[in-house]
Amino acid sequence: MSDIIDQNEIFKKYDYSSVITQQDVDYVIKDIKSIIDAGNYWENSPKFQTKENVFARQHPSWMKFRMSFLFSVFQYLGKEVQVGKMQAWSFMTNNEGAEDRKNLWHHHQHVPQPQMMSGVFYLHIPDDIENRELCGTEFAPNGPENDGKFYIKPSDFHWLIYPSKYWHRPAAPQSNKYRFILAADVEIH
Repeated sequence: MSDIIDQNEIFKKYDYSSVITQQDVDYVIKDIKSIIDAGNYWENSPKFQTKENVFARQHPSWMKFRMSFLFSVFQYLGKEVQVGKMQAWSFMTNNEGAEDRKNLWHHHQHVPQPQMMSGVFYLHIPDDIENRELCGTEFAPNGPENDGKFYIKPSDFHWLIYPSKYWHRPAAPQSNKYRFILAADVEIH
């Protein structure tokens, strides 16, 4: 069993509960559902992962998520930096569509340069789960085959920010209702 932590010096949370409202979250979830309903999702990723860069959507709610992610990265780095490509996607998961989690380990830093930062925002976790602390993301900083894995407790209205090079995978679904997660990457120059 992996450990459970809230955050640490590498995996940090940033609170946007005073900026992002439940109405913003509801709007974004409705948008994500419409993307999935239109069939615009990947088949070879966690089930129902959107293909489009959702940060490109032009609505005030999406702008809040886009700008809060970028600001969180600046806070993490302790300074404003030049950025390159920024993208975001979402996925919705439940027990019915659960995949073999062994196949879900991945990281987003596939080349050394440019440096990349990643973020996760838990939009909705079903209310009928057994253990909320195991509904977020599992990390393997030493690689998936090695010890030292841990879960980070999901926090509402928070961005979880970390360097993209770290291996991770979504936690196993615990409900037949859908969990919605927003994930993002940005290049740092």
